[in-house]
Amino acid sequence: MRKLALTGLVALWTLLLMTGSAAAARPPAHERIVQGDYAFVLGWLDEPPVVGLRNAALIELTTAADEQPVTGAEATLTAQIEFGGRSKELVLRPLTDRPGVYAGDFIPTRRGTYTLKIGGSINGQPIDLSNDIEEVTSTDALAFPEPLGSETQAALDELRSEVEAARAFAVAGAALGTIGLVLAGVVLGRQRMRSQ
Repeated sequence: MRKLALTGLVALWTLLLMTGSAAAARPPAHERIVQGDYAFVLGWLDEPPVVGLRNAALIELTTAADEQPVTGAEATLTAQIEFGGRSKELVLRPLTDRPGVYAGDFIPTRRGTYTLKIGGSINGQPIDLSNDIEEVTSTDALAFPEPLGSETQAALDELRSEVEAARAFAVAGAALGTIGLVLAGVVLGRQRMRSQ
């Protein structure tokens, strides 16, 4: 009986933790949002989105009932990207190889979560939705090998030039040593000839 109660408490605790963390989490990327007769999936053209790299906010648009792609919506929809209280209008362009998919090009310049707002209308039906899209990360997440600081790079450059100078001295020393051995051999040969 005691084991059964303990198992029940553990299960309840686990359930509370899972629901609490799910409620606190941001909305997942690529969440399907239905508005009237249409369904939207919002995200990025290139993932993961990285600071300073050209990208585009992505809108996948289908009919809500049967998920058929909706084409031609770039003429009547508006898109706006928001971050830190600032916003930018995006020009939507259809992706020719993916019917019903639209992109609004821009370069994210800061790390964090961007909000994509869609307005306008489709076939006379007003559209007004807003959703966060996947968080933009820094280039550190993809950089390989890790970039060096400017001081470290300067120290490496100086060390490299010192090594090259030492190598030049070593080559010159080896050449002088070889010349010295040849001269010593000549002198020894002459002395042997005189002693004979």
